[in-house]
Amino acid sequence: MSTEKIELQRDRMRIYAMKLFGLQLSPTVSMFGEIATVLGCIDQNQLQAALALQETFRGNGSKPPRIGEILLDEGLLNEGQLQSILDEQSRVSSSMDESDETRFANLRRRAERLQREKVDQ
Repeated sequence: MSTEKIELQRDRMRIYAMKLFGLQLSPTVSMFGEIATVLGCIDQNQLQAALALQETFRGNGSKPPRIGEILLDEGLLNEGQLQSILDEQSRVSSSMDESDETRFANLRRRAERLQREKVDQ
């Protein structure tokens, strides 16, 4: 298994662990943003810029757009990437009912699929 695939698996397991324990890598990082970063759609600097823009809306008393909307509007994500991240976010949420063995097997399959999709883009 390549180093890149191992790193993707490790990062995906970290997402599951964060969800399992109700934690985030950083209090300012949304689950959507963390997944987008782990999948390589955006980098940490782009996420931080989107979060800062979101805070600007809050500071003005406006309803802040979601991180995905900001990243899409800024041209940092395309519609396909947005949908992939939302799908993964949904999978993470729904996987909490799976056994550990099933969860890791499913995680491994999804990581491999996402890696193939990333190569195809």
